[in-house]
Amino acid sequence: MHTTTNPAKATAVQTAPQDQQVIKAQELRHLRAARDDLERRVHDLKLTRQVTMQSLPSIRLVQENDKSLVTKINSTLVNTVPLWETQLAQSLTIQRSRDAAKAIREANDLTNELLNKNADNLRQTNREVREQMERGVFDIEAVKHANEQLIATIQDSLQIADAGKAKRAAAEEELRKMEAELRDSLSAAKARETPPAA
Repeated sequence: MHTTTNPAKATAVQTAPQDQQVIKAQELRHLRAARDDLERRVHDLKLTRQVTMQSLPSIRLVQENDKSLVTKINSTLVNTVPLWETQLAQSLTIQRSRDAAKAIREANDLTNELLNKNADNLRQTNREVREQMERGVFDIEAVKHANEQLIATIQDSLQIADAGKAKRAAAEEELRKMEAELRDSLSAAKARETPPAA
């Protein structure tokens, strides 16, 4: 278009008879306008391609984060619920053992009134052993702390996801504005006519 067609058309305009020059000049103007329109469209496609390529990693990152969050939540549920069930079963067993120890201690006191010293020693030893046996595998403070941290982690994840969503919405609005500005600018440039050839 630049090196062959347009120069040939320009030469045709100059060499055309006087009554044909206006028509030939109009044909040249149409040809140049079509060339300019094609260049603009190619440029728009290049911009669209770049923006699309930029969005692909973002989409993949969001997908990976969502997948990681789902996996983490599932893992937490799978590991925490059985632990709670175990702790509840242990708590019931400890209470029953405590009740049984109390009953045994009272029975020993009643049946060993003549052996007060041995009974007192047995009671003291039994108490110390049972206290160690009845102590939970996990301290409630540790379980409470772990539970609070889990809840805080889930809330943090939700807040971060909401913040990311808001940022994406703002960025999308900016992209729409930029696209509108670009469209307006291109429309204004398209509306300008190429000056007629001398």
